[in-house]
Amino acid sequence: MLMVTGANGRFAQATIRELRQLVGADEPIAVTTRDPRSPAAVRLAAEGIDVREGDFDDPDSLVDAFAGVRKAVIVSTMAANDQRFRLHANAVDAAQRSGVRHLVYTSFINAGPEAITEHSRLVHFPTEQKLKSSGLDWTILRHSLYAETLLDDLDRTLASGVFTRPGGRVPAAYIAREDLGRSAARVLAEDGHEGRTYSETMTSALTGEEIAAALSEAAGRPIRYEPMPSAAWPTYFASVLGLPVAMVGSAEHTMRALEAGELDLVTADYASVTGRQPTTIEEFLRTRVPRGPMR
Repeated sequence: MLMVTGANGRFAQATIRELRQLVGADEPIAVTTRDPRSPAAVRLAAEGIDVREGDFDDPDSLVDAFAGVRKAVIVSTMAANDQRFRLHANAVDAAQRSGVRHLVYTSFINAGPEAITEHSRLVHFPTEQKLKSSGLDWTILRHSLYAETLLDDLDRTLASGVFTRPGGRVPAAYIAREDLGRSAARVLAEDGHEGRTYSETMTSALTGEEIAAALSEAAGRPIRYEPMPSAAWPTYFASVLGLPVAMVGSAEHTMRALEAGELDLVTADYASVTGRQPTTIEEFLRTRVPRGPMR
């Protein structure tokens, strides 16, 4: 049996969609969720997915959830950064107790003990080390920034004609969530990925000006880039999402990392896993940005 944790998340659902295409009826698929009664979980259950209740903060529940699983993707949690490693360690330990043989973990590019990005330093790198010392087979999928984050403030961007982000002319790596789900499903469904770390990016890193140009092309009207200091990002981002600033405060570290060039990375790892090229920024925006003048 194959498993994907965090069934209610969009990355997990993208992975499950692709995994069903790859394995068909050859191997059952299970998912974990804290809320098996959520609409997404109920839909997956109706489609024949084995939906199991499991909470990363309740290790005993995870031992039951991992029962009978040979290979699983541990999708990194969305808890506070000072709590996430503990939750991930619970999942690794529970998988060991349940007899899981191979764990796949969703990390972040350039994760390391000196990373500027807070979640890279406090969450992803320690989890990678935990996996490597677990005695299990492991694969690490280091994701670059989701391309979807460029659309969080799309309405504001289109209304103002201004795309604003920290970074200036420093490039950063992005990739579409659907592409990441496709590669995670490949790693789950296929052998040969043991002991590998993949950093998954588009075929080029992008500056703010290049993103604005791609937005202009997709929208069919001019959009210019305007830099924003990383210190101002949490307040802006929180207002876009309608959340308290405290809930997105660590995003400043990510933007500081972008400014410092920590996210400027391009690899061919996605193509080596999937056998296809990642979605380009132009392809990604073309199907998501409304074209024409504002009404």
